[in-house]
This record gives sequence, structure tokens and C-alpha cells, in this order.
Amino acid sequence: MDMATISAAYTGLKTAKNIFTDLTNLKIETETLDKINDAVKKVGDAQDALFSLREELFRLQEENNSLKQQVSDAETWNKKLDDYTLTKTNGGAVVYKFNGEPLHYLCPSCVAKHELHFLQDDSSQYSGLSECPNCNTRYSIEVDKDMPPINHGGGFVV
Repeated sequence: MDMATISAAYTGLKTAKNIFTDLTNLKIETETLDKINDAVKKVGDAQDALFSLREELFRLQEENNSLKQQVSDAETWNKKLDDYTLTKTNGGAVVYKFNGEPLHYLCPSCVAKHELHFLQDDSSQYSGLSECPNCNTRYSIEVDKDMPPINHGGGFVV
């Protein structure tokens, strides 16, 4: 049953109630008047039931729309994650690795919150660490990098 059907039924019952109410204003015998009053009451009860049905239908439609949106959001999120694999890096961290190019990693803590944040390599250090720009968590992506040799100009390298 849709909203238009409920509205049409409600309007029809309202019209019937008005007709019965108008009939009570005429001078008629008591037995007929009692039957008309009973019919008016039943039509009013039917109107109330239809009104409640309309409210319930509206609530269910809103809930349905909300659930459809949640399913759509979940599908979109899963589609984004299809390009990543949860993996253990050479440095021992467990992160999401991009399956294509350019190679990059996602912060697993942020992925759990449905947020995508690329880990940033700290190239100023040789620790092999990468940091999430959102939550500042550090992950050991690479094994500690060796420092390049330093030439002090005296012909030897330290």
C-alpha cells in the first residue's frame, strides 16, 4: 500500500463521516440516529487507523532510505579498499599496501575509522619509519636504512 492509496482512503472516509454527521442534523427517528452515530464512530476509527498507517509507512520509508544509504556507503568503502591488501612490511608493520603504482601504504588505525590517510616516509631520518599525517602513528615500513658514508675531505670515508 502506498501513500496515495492511504490518502485516497482517508479522504473517502472523511467524506463519509461528513455525510453521516450531516444526516444527524436532520430530524429522524432515534433508532436510525443511533445507527448513524455508530457508523460515524466506525468511520472515525477507520480514519484514525489510516492516519496511524500513514505515519508508520512514512517511518518505514525513511528507515528504508537510511538503510539503502548505509549499504551504498559500505559498498563505496569496500570498493575503495579493493585496491589495498593488509600486509606485513619488511620493517614488521602491518599496514594496507596499494596493489598498483605508485607504491604507498595506508594507516590501518585510520582505515578502521573509514578514513584513508597515506603514510608519509620520514626521509630526514634513516629509521625506515613512516607516519600517518592524521593520527601521527609511526609504522616501521622499511628495515633501518644505512646512513650514507660521510666524506670529510681528508681522503677517507667514515
